[in-house]
Amino acid sequence: MHNLDKKLTVFSVFVDCKSSLRNMVSKYLFHKGDVEDVLQETFTRTFAADQKDTIEYPKLYMFKTAKNLVQRENTKLTAKLTDYLDDDAIQSLPAQDTHPVETISAERQSELLLEALASLPEQCQKVTRLRILQDLSVKEIASQLDLSVSTTEKHLSKGFERCDNYVRQATENASTTVSESVQIMGLKSSVK
Repeated sequence: MHNLDKKLTVFSVFVDCKSSLRNMVSKYLFHKGDVEDVLQETFTRTFAADQKDTIEYPKLYMFKTAKNLVQRENTKLTAKLTDYLDDDAIQSLPAQDTHPVETISAERQSELLLEALASLPEQCQKVTRLRILQDLSVKEIASQLDLSVSTTEKHLSKGFERCDNYVRQATENASTTVSESVQIMGLKSSVK
């Protein structure tokens, strides 16, 4: 098969299943802004692999590639979240990008994190606790809990996402309550 024919074959399969790929990627990708990047990388990797050796089932290959890329992107996000939960990472954030977590004490941050962990489903909680509190690697956690690495990564991904959402929501609610109190106090003092 000529190079042009291979390109057309992979390209035509990509065009045919692009909307299905987009739906699958957007369903599982945490950061929805990266959907098009993942789709483009899926095509690029599939095309490159097809150049080396003909892919017998290009559609299946594309979906598996997209799934792996989504997991890679989500893993990057969880690594960022782990750094984010670290006090040093919070202090290194630029001042203009003030995040609600910066407005609360380190003690309160720890309390919120423990509350967030407690709100997780049992297995997800175990995996996330081992990662955050004991700093075990994914392989160590999988071995200790007798889980596959893939399952462990999925639990971590969900756990980090839910903990982040919990902490963000709690700090934003606290910020809103404080600002409302300040406004009420300001209104009361202006009335006097």
